[in-house]
Amino acid sequence: MKPRIALFCACLLATPAFAAPGVMLKDDELKATASAAAASLGRVAKGASVEILARQGGWTQVTSAGKTGWVRILAVKSSAPAAGAGDVLGLVQAGTSKRDPGKVVAVAGLRGLNEEELRLARFNPDELLLLDRYASNRSDAERHARDAGLRPASVAYLPDPKGQQRENRPSSWSDGQ
Repeated sequence: MKPRIALFCACLLATPAFAAPGVMLKDDELKATASAAAASLGRVAKGASVEILARQGGWTQVTSAGKTGWVRILAVKSSAPAAGAGDVLGLVQAGTSKRDPGKVVAVAGLRGLNEEELRLARFNPDELLLLDRYASNRSDAERHARDAGLRPASVAYLPDPKGQQRENRPSSWSDGQ
């Protein structure tokens, strides 16, 4: 029995680490954990070579210049397939590889919250107050739309699935509220 355990342990130690080579698409902060609130370990520059180790939610774990930490998933992409990386590389490439624009592909987990994050979520009134910084009044929004060259458009409702036509009512965006 002991030789089998020793053989099993030796096989585990001989298993290669599943790291994939990558390159930073933009400068990003290297975080201690997969969280925007995590302590910063430094910065990783655009174009820097990294080893991609794992993915969690919207974060990718990388090693760069001897430091291991987390960067935003869209800040890094896999640069070449690593031999033996298998499914780990496929997960990383799901969020970083170019796709055929004519092909519809569903990717889950790249945006939003996963089940565990929802389970662990707690109400934080301070974070809610931070949202006020993103508020915009109607005149600022209209000025921004004009500056961007956007024009108002009246769009008819889609027909009711049962074949009944809805009346074309103005939406709350154009009713002067």
